[in-house]
Amino acid sequence: MELSTNGPGNELAPKEAGLVLATQDVLTATIAQLAKDLERSAERITGPAADPGAFEALRGEVLPLLEEHLEEGSLDRVLYRVDVPERWTADALRTGGLHELAGRVVLRALQKVLTRRRFSGSGGATP
Repeated sequence: MELSTNGPGNELAPKEAGLVLATQDVLTATIAQLAKDLERSAERITGPAADPGAFEALRGEVLPLLEEHLEEGSLDRVLYRVDVPERWTADALRTGGLHELAGRVVLRALQKVLTRRRFSGSGGATP
């Protein structure tokens, strides 16, 4: 699964997401976006080190939060808030379950951060 960050031809896959998340300010903004979208306090996402392994570390932190929302019956509402396309959700659940869906949630939060930076004039780190 790839995620467009700046239009066609500028897709961001999980491997590249790790490189972008290696920038501390992008990582911090992505963690804040995740906490907001997942309706959990920022303390629930401890935040990995800003390095290429940050994507997988964030996925690991998001997974139990998605499991909580699933148990509470609020997963659909949270996915709507995160703005994960229905096609991504169905594909993720079919191919890798909640683990894959957690990765897509992280990618979507990162996309929001990079898009906001691009249009605010503060630039967006893209590989």
